[in-house]
Amino acid sequence: MGIRRRFILFPLIIGLLLPVYAPYGFAGPRLSSYEERLFMHINQYRVAKGLNPLAIDESLMRLAERHSARMKGKNVLGHERFNERFRQSGRSLCVENVGWNYQTPEDQFRAWRTSRGHNKNLLNKEIALAGIAQTGTYVTFFACAGEE
Repeated sequence: MGIRRRFILFPLIIGLLLPVYAPYGFAGPRLSSYEERLFMHINQYRVAKGLNPLAIDESLMRLAERHSARMKGKNVLGHERFNERFRQSGRSLCVENVGWNYQTPEDQFRAWRTSRGHNKNLLNKEIALAGIAQTGTYVTFFACAGEE
């Protein structure tokens, strides 16, 4: 195969594969390393269980960021105002996991995975979009159905 053909085929192959592999690790420039790794673990887990990976949604990111900041500001872990976030999302279904004081995303993911209710949220087959945010030691995973 000539060099010219290789230069044409390589970008084409990368262009075809990137959308397939992007949800597993690349989540956009807005995620911190902690958030990106946690999101990657969630998607790898979902795929291993036969579910579709989630996509990051900007509006859900903002909702997750505000909730994590609110929890940090009040120094309280909880789901306060979940119904408000759900309404603001405009989606038909949303789930939420929160966490506090897990030093690594792997520890946070493990805690959610081994908790029956949190695990159920991670593996909800109806969700397609997510926002994930860490503020200080507080983390919010807010995920919703894809349709509005």
